[in-house]
Amino acid sequence: MTTELTSTLSGLVERIVGLARQDPQLRDELRRLAEAILTVTRVDPDRSGPAATGDATTAPVLPAVLAESPPPPPVPPSLPRREGPVVPEPVTPPQAESPRVWAARWTPPVQADLPIIEARCRLKAEAARWAAMRRRRLAEGADFRTEIEPKDRELIARAKELPDCFLWMCHPSGPSPADPSWYLTVAGCFEAVAEGLALVRGLLDSPDPLPEEFGQSLDLLAEAQSALRTAVLRMDDQTDPDQTRVFNWLRITANENQVFIPRHMRTDDPADPTRWADLLARIDAVDARLREIQKKTRVRKKLFGKLRHKVSLVESEPENAIENWRALAATVDELISSGVPPSNTQIRELLLPVIEEMPELGDLPRGFQLVLREIDRFLAACPTPESPTVIEEPAPVVREAARLLEGRSIVLIGGERRPAACEALRRGLGLRELIWIETREHQSIDGFEPYIARPEVALVVLAIRWSSHSFGDVKEFCDRHGKPLVRLPGGYNINQVAAQIMAQCSQRLRCI
Repeated sequence: MTTELTSTLSGLVERIVGLARQDPQLRDELRRLAEAILTVTRVDPDRSGPAATGDATTAPVLPAVLAESPPPPPVPPSLPRREGPVVPEPVTPPQAESPRVWAARWTPPVQADLPIIEARCRLKAEAARWAAMRRRRLAEGADFRTEIEPKDRELIARAKELPDCFLWMCHPSGPSPADPSWYLTVAGCFEAVAEGLALVRGLLDSPDPLPEEFGQSLDLLAEAQSALRTAVLRMDDQTDPDQTRVFNWLRITANENQVFIPRHMRTDDPADPTRWADLLARIDAVDARLREIQKKTRVRKKLFGKLRHKVSLVESEPENAIENWRALAATVDELISSGVPPSNTQIRELLLPVIEEMPELGDLPRGFQLVLREIDRFLAACPTPESPTVIEEPAPVVREAARLLEGRSIVLIGGERRPAACEALRRGLGLRELIWIETREHQSIDGFEPYIARPEVALVVLAIRWSSHSFGDVKEFCDRHGKPLVRLPGGYNINQVAAQIMAQCSQRLRCI
């Protein structure tokens, strides 16, 4: 072939390639022409000889922007079927001829892959939006080299920074839908998958199990990947490799965690890709709720640390008991206000070692009152301990109180009746009977007077920790029947009770 003809052909090819960059229809026609030439020049395998001949010097060099695009990878291998609450992976509809494959060989995703899949989906969303704009701007006559090619190269460079990232929507052989705006729907679906993955990752990284939010996140991610699959299939009868990865991760995760995903995990139950904006809003709503939960968790963790510190101060600084107990009560109230239930075992375990030593604090925060009530119920429900083999010698104040009360009865008003404490007080003080009147919030006090009026009752003990302000009227009944009233600010430890009795009414008991 002459040098002049070679030069002419090379120039012609370069012009055709340049025009093909700007004209998708011309690219399709050239592709069909090349396939037809390959079909005509294909040689029967039973016959010897080359498939085609030609002078290598006549082959034009493709521009760099096309040469940088990766070649189509091999077809992914079939995956093993797994039994579980969700169905097998989606099946690509049968094709009349071998489909073009865009993805690298599929590998089972693990949890560590999720950030990479999310990053690829975000880049693909951007590339899909660019694909729609690219076609519109080329149709408007934009200059390829100055207005189109720089963005192409930028996306290709960013894709090379991610493993197995093939931007098929930017490839010369990528689909050219009749309506280029469909690429915007594809972009929205990619974005929904990325946001769904971010939501799932946030839950997987959360230190606290959130089963309800986790189930919702799987449902939303299933809908997102199904919408993406549907959008891509409508464009070119293909599937995206990251959509397949997400589907298989959902299938495996649902099986391992025994979670049932009710929708959008079957090919006959596709999600609507045109509703991607609504899907993004629902993902954002769950994410906002998750962030609020995590914020409260951080606040509660800080408050529990503060409560442990206050308990240590109560134990180590008896000289500052009132101040430290008020700070402790305020911290407990904050925890209850943050949503921690008053029956929380962590609060209870922190307070149990010191609660019997709590002094009279006056008005208590509402949340702290609720916690005290739950602790009282817990202690009342505890079984009575067995009698100790070694009986300790009672303290002098207990012996003195027992001398004044022996054979007589007392009325104790407040809280839940604790059998162990009741028996310890009866024996330790030598009582004939301990009449324990349980109290409830907003309870009427009218039923207390008959017990106080009994002649064998020597005194009345009011456990102010468990009483409301209305129980102050009990003093009227005591005055009416000539019975001393003892206010008990602390617990039911016999030493504390005896000390309060001796401090508040020992003189009256000696005169009775």
